[in-house]
Amino acid sequence: MSKLLLFVACVLLVNIVTADIYLHNPRGNNNRNCERGENRQNENRLFDSENNAKGGYACPRTRGVAFTPQMYYYQGSQLQVEWSQQHACGGNVNCQIVLQYMCEDTAPYIRDGIPTDITDGTGTNTPTAADINNPDVGFNESPSNLARCKARQRNGGLYTADQTINGQSAVFTRQNPNGQTSGLECQEERDYYPYWHPSPWKDIAIFTTNVTMCPYYQAESQNVMSKGECVKANGDPLSFNQRQTCLSGNGIWNVTEPYNIAPPDCLPITNVASRDNHLGSVLGGQLAGYNWTIPNDIRNTCVLRIRYNISSSDFNNWEIDSSKNGANAPVKDRPYMDFGLSQPLGMAINTDQLGRTFQDRTYTFGIKQRPSNIRFYDKIYNLNVRGKRGNIVQTFPAVEYDFVPNFLMVQGGDYVHLQWTGSDYNPNRNPNDGEGGPFEGSDRHNFVQTDSLTANIPRLVQNANMFKLENGDVNATLFQRLALLDQNVRECLNITALRAKNNNNEDAAGRDRLNCGKLNNVGVYFDAGLIRQVVSGKFSYMSTRNNNFSNRSQKGLLVVQNGWYNSAYSNKNTQLALVVAVLVAVIMVL
Repeated sequence: MSKLLLFVACVLLVNIVTADIYLHNPRGNNNRNCERGENRQNENRLFDSENNAKGGYACPRTRGVAFTPQMYYYQGSQLQVEWSQQHACGGNVNCQIVLQYMCEDTAPYIRDGIPTDITDGTGTNTPTAADINNPDVGFNESPSNLARCKARQRNGGLYTADQTINGQSAVFTRQNPNGQTSGLECQEERDYYPYWHPSPWKDIAIFTTNVTMCPYYQAESQNVMSKGECVKANGDPLSFNQRQTCLSGNGIWNVTEPYNIAPPDCLPITNVASRDNHLGSVLGGQLAGYNWTIPNDIRNTCVLRIRYNISSSDFNNWEIDSSKNGANAPVKDRPYMDFGLSQPLGMAINTDQLGRTFQDRTYTFGIKQRPSNIRFYDKIYNLNVRGKRGNIVQTFPAVEYDFVPNFLMVQGGDYVHLQWTGSDYNPNRNPNDGEGGPFEGSDRHNFVQTDSLTANIPRLVQNANMFKLENGDVNATLFQRLALLDQNVRECLNITALRAKNNNNEDAAGRDRLNCGKLNNVGVYFDAGLIRQVVSGKFSYMSTRNNNFSNRSQKGLLVVQNGWYNSAYSNKNTQLALVVAVLVAVIMVL
């Protein structure tokens, strides 16, 4: 292994203590699943996040049904990936953020599962054939991923400070000196980038403080570079981690070809900088984000991963290696240091954390081929929902409900894919902390036009002009779908009947499944499909269930330029009549 590669890996990992990161769109799970507590139950269920246990969104499932559709995105569509990071990536740190995805082609058993039990390849939790065939058991990486990691020697050239590394395989790292496994991920691959052996992850984008490293990151990506590992003739892994020692040990150096996709974007970290000690918006007032063009990688099941690293300049991150381990380490664990004063000062430094990786992952989603009537150059924008039930304090470090993006500008003829999901497995919330049912912890959303962003009452349907058919007629069917979510309104009760049914308990009436006004008679997932934008204008909208003035705002603005119709007029005939009226008026004046 080249010394250069070792140094690049160290640059990514020399970090400062804690730096949580949480995905908000698509929904990050932070190792949660279908559990209703404030904190996740198993911090190692699928991966090691290193994040606070309160983070993450509950499973995107409707209670009481066997199947809830998963989110999906069309190839070539634009998806706003959003997250919050604790330590800014501003001027006080060096920082890298890496976005990747993988699908069933490189992780054949990938699925969310339902239990929170770990599947980490140890003891009684070793995945069996029954586990692999049991959709209730969650997997991201495949069992062979961890098996190869356990067999392979760790990279002995890496800087490990004064930490005692209690094993020689690649599950033992400076951050993980005792070899704790999390899901089926490889700890060395998790902690270092770019990784030098095959990985199931495909690179999307890298944000970095040092943009001069971009050519290197891009060239070393498995998107474009092959990666090798040592195996026996039957394919079982061997311990050798370099080609020459592998061949000398009668092994086969098995090369995994590159994914043959474009190298990852590499962008300045200032694009997503915020302030320190802050899980909130970046300098522009929105969450940190990246506009991902969904690849032409048609798959049924995928997961997105984000990793986050901030580095210190207290020693040369680029040149440090294993020669500075142990007694030679430039920084010691929990040191008291003499700065020339009469009293040494104690430093809050853990050397297993002064170099630390944080990550979050999404629930599964699909990548679909465009419908046959949508041309490859037609633009598709995904419009989703982020957040979970509760007030701002209860949801933290997640966020309250909002549309994402909540400001979207498109051109006439473009498509908007309006789609969202939620969960019935949030913690129980008091009625004032979340509207509607059918359960105390349920998410539901709808989409209605308003007169302006400052308005909090929907526009009358007969005056709605946001969506029209291509012939210019108002798309009344779509407005009804977006407002009522395909509920079977014949089953619903009016508010008088609901109050009578629930003994005039307003909260119980609000959660009653037959209360369609609160969107209770439908599941957490809704897909409006592709909506072609044909009307020019600025269109504000909100969710009637969740937009609660002075408590929470769930609003958005869609701007359409160069549409086929003007939002002021209902159809072509109306426009023609107006033109005729203007001409008549001009003639009369003359």
